[in-house]
Amino acid sequence: MSMFGQFDRGLDGLSRPARWGGMGGLFGGFDRRFAAPPDAYEDYFKAYHMSRFSSRERKDVSYGGKIIMPPSALATITDLELESPWTFVLRGTGRSHTHRTHAGVIEFIADEGKVYLPSWMMRTLELQDGDPIHIQGTRLPKGKFVKLQPQTVDFLEISDPKAVLEQALRNYPTLTRGDIIEINYNCLTFEILIMEVQPDAEGISIIETDLEVDFAPPVGYVEPTPAPRQAPATMASKLHIDQNKHDLILPARGSAGSTSASASANAAGVVSSTTQGAAAPFKGFGQTLSGKKTKGKKEKPITPLDPSSQIRKTDRPAIVTNDTLLEEKRVPAALNLPFGQLFFGYDVQKLDVPVSQTQKKDSEKSEPTASSHAFQGTGQTLWGRPAPDVIEIDSD
Repeated sequence: MSMFGQFDRGLDGLSRPARWGGMGGLFGGFDRRFAAPPDAYEDYFKAYHMSRFSSRERKDVSYGGKIIMPPSALATITDLELESPWTFVLRGTGRSHTHRTHAGVIEFIADEGKVYLPSWMMRTLELQDGDPIHIQGTRLPKGKFVKLQPQTVDFLEISDPKAVLEQALRNYPTLTRGDIIEINYNCLTFEILIMEVQPDAEGISIIETDLEVDFAPPVGYVEPTPAPRQAPATMASKLHIDQNKHDLILPARGSAGSTSASASANAAGVVSSTTQGAAAPFKGFGQTLSGKKTKGKKEKPITPLDPSSQIRKTDRPAIVTNDTLLEEKRVPAALNLPFGQLFFGYDVQKLDVPVSQTQKKDSEKSEPTASSHAFQGTGQTLWGRPAPDVIEIDSD
């Protein structure tokens, strides 16, 4: 294989143009007969904010993890035959050489020697417009898990954060631990910190992979203390009745609702502690629709119950036995049968009622004789003509 001629021959025996340049040939540190590793590509550019791009603002770049590179970068990557998707590690130079992040590429339409980055990436690398930046190809592991932390509690106002995040992460081919990325939703910008990634690495690739996402409480979020549940309102609380003292606290006379409260309390049988003597039911004054005052009912004693009344008293025991029986009556003793025997009641003997001779004769006349015939008589027709006589048929 000639290394200095116009063509060189690979392992497949085919001749192809020799590749020259800063990274080509055997002088680039790798054998061109095999595919070049991702880190074979590296170059220096001047970093600029996306707002400096001559074209209109692109939200997929401003709120994403991809950059715009010059066409020469595409030519070099194609010449190296790097395997796609292409991901890069970005490092600042000078004062920001310790900061690094990862990104993908969206287009190769930038001016030569320039790259355009989103604002969050410029802040992460501590770069200003025109600062040099080092870009090198890399291969990141497939991500399995990521833990995110919103940087403001306003993120909780989103009705469906899962759908919003799934749509926003489509512009992020890579995620780097420690980065604060930006997403746009409903004309609002939310910053999200990448707290943890798995597999444990500086960054992960989220292209064509199933990613499990977990959220940490937003910055400044305070867990609300559960408020004590209030007891349901009762009639005593509505009427301001102290149940411990059994006193009635009525509103002042002339205030709104005083008359209705008095009537309701009296109707419920609640009496003030200043009342002397026994409590009288339905005591108080009422109101009419016309607004006239009514006379209060006079105090009447409770009518005693008639001893012969059949009203069942509740002060007596419900289970009646010989011990609890109040009157001079006896309760049948319990029927204690031996095991295996059942009691279905006593035999009922019918009483023979004597029948008079007149009743016997009447019953004999009412019984049909053997010589009597069934279905005797004449019928009626619909047109009013007399029906023909029934022909008697002898069964013999």
